Amino acid sequence: MALYGPLLYAWLPLLVFLLQAFHGGSAHSSCSENNGGCDQNALCSDDPTTGAMKCTCKTGYTNTGCDDKVVCTDSCTVNNGDCHSNADCSHDATTNAVQCICNTGYTNTGSGSTVVCTDSCTVNNGACDPNAFCSHDAKKNAVKCTCKAGYTNTGSADNVVCAESCPADNGADDPNAICSSDAGNDQRKCTCKAGYTNIGCHRRVVCRGTMISDKIDAFPPHLHTSDSCTANHGGCDANADCSHDATTNAVVCTCKTGYTNTGNASNVVCTDSCTVSNGGCHRNAVCSHDAKTNAVVCTCKTGYTNTGSGSNVVCTDSSSESNEACGRHAVRSRDPETNAVVCTCKTGYTNTGRGSDVVCT
Repeated sequence: MALYGPLLYAWLPLLVFLLQAFHGGSAHSSCSENNGGCDQNALCSDDPTTGAMKCTCKTGYTNTGCDDKVVCTDSCTVNNGDCHSNADCSHDATTNAVQCICNTGYTNTGSGSTVVCTDSCTVNNGACDPNAFCSHDAKKNAVKCTCKAGYTNTGSADNVVCAESCPADNGADDPNAICSSDAGNDQRKCTCKAGYTNIGCHRRVVCRGTMISDKIDAFPPHLHTSDSCTANHGGCDANADCSHDATTNAVVCTCKTGYTNTGNASNVVCTDSCTVSNGGCHRNAVCSHDAKTNAVVCTCKTGYTNTGSGSNVVCTDSSSESNEACGRHAVRSRDPETNAVVCTCKTGYTNTGRGSDVVCT
């Protein structure tokens, strides 16, 4: 027995190692070889209690597989990385965490890490001048500032500053105004005749008939006329129709189809409807005019489909926010200029389709 004691003691470490191997133990972590069989974009770890291996997707990746078969996919290709529908999903250059950045024409009205992208024109008038209309460029959706009627841009294309349009002098005399020169400063001064009201400004008088009728004898004979709308269009805006009130015969100015009154009831200023709140069109639609009637026409931008009706255009993203439109082997993105959906084959796959029909094999 004394002979076998030293031999047994010498072989004991080998016996322990063999027993560990037999019962599933190991001198090395199962993650040390081939990342434990985890996805290349996953981190492999061992449970300290059970010893079971665990695969966890790295920052910027989402598990699109299941618990026992983790598949790590770029988070930006899964529901746009949970970013707002009007935001682009990208990754932080250092941490690879998801970043949500509002698309052109939209402003982040969220707080902290919550990005909420709102039409810039609804936020402080898109930073446009108070006397300007905010709209969007049809191609890039960038904010576009357009001076209201009666105002002129005295700034630049990139910095619109709207100043009153009246020239320094009176220009051409209104036919329904009495004009004279001031002896003191030689400046022209015009005053509307009786029965007319100045709807222009003090430096450029525009006289509109307020109440002219053959039956009103209080006006001097030279002011009587059969229809004040024939004289200087009744003082109405060039894009308005001139008519008369059925009761008082006063001039009534009504904006033509495709134009919106941006003045008030007594001073009608007719502005292209497309420059006023996008003509009432959906935020993802382009406003234009019918070639025959000049009525507002709303057309969904590239990448969007009308899910409403002909008279109520509602523009919805043409492709689902999942990757179904491109197929499981492709990544969906958008062209930064046209907003069209672009499908790009993932690494390891080749496009065998043609043109816009991407087939990844």
